[in-house]
Amino acid sequence: MHAPPFSIFSAISELFVTAGVLYIIRRNWTRRTFSLAVFLAVALFEALVNVMYMARRSAEAASGAQAIAPGLRVFFALHGMLSLLAYLVFVIFGVLAYQEQRAGRFWFRDRPGVTWTFLVAWMISVISGEVLFAVRYLLP
Repeated sequence: MHAPPFSIFSAISELFVTAGVLYIIRRNWTRRTFSLAVFLAVALFEALVNVMYMARRSAEAASGAQAIAPGLRVFFALHGMLSLLAYLVFVIFGVLAYQEQRAGRFWFRDRPGVTWTFLVAWMISVISGEVLFAVRYLLP
């Protein structure tokens, strides 16, 4: 199946969003100034492009307009739920990290268990999305 241009854009942009997430967490972890501009850019881009893309694709899948194997449909749904949860947690953690930074504390650094759990969940979300893209459009 031919990959739609917006699907290609979303798959590639998700890698850049992940780089932004890692950059924000790394800066906070190494006790450097919280980059509010990068955080806002990443959070807004993710909401306006990738979350909207997933919502549109979910609506298409739910309508039955495209034939999708039932097992793959479940994988799409699980990926979508995890991705949305990871995004919402990122926004909440980012706001908390920004507020803590203003008080001289480093939210991600002070909570290594939460930080690493979040990073694992984020990476599972991203990798599962890239795998879905490959299975859907790149593999025969």
